[in-house]
Amino acid sequence: MEGYTYTEIGMLAGTVIGGMLAIAEFVIWDSFPPLVCVVLGVCLGSFTGKLMDKKSKK
Repeated sequence: MEGYTYTEIGMLAGTVIGGMLAIAEFVIWDSFPPLVCVVLGVCLGSFTGKLMDKKSKK
């Protein structure tokens, strides 16, 4: 994945994982709050990617 930062890859992975969890939870419980998993996935992916970016620049 040349040309992409770890932050961008982390955001993408976090969105995919959070989205899958949100869809599964929405199907099971049929409510809106499980979509918070998408937001948490993006935040966690961004944070992890940012840490990896900082670590790789040293």
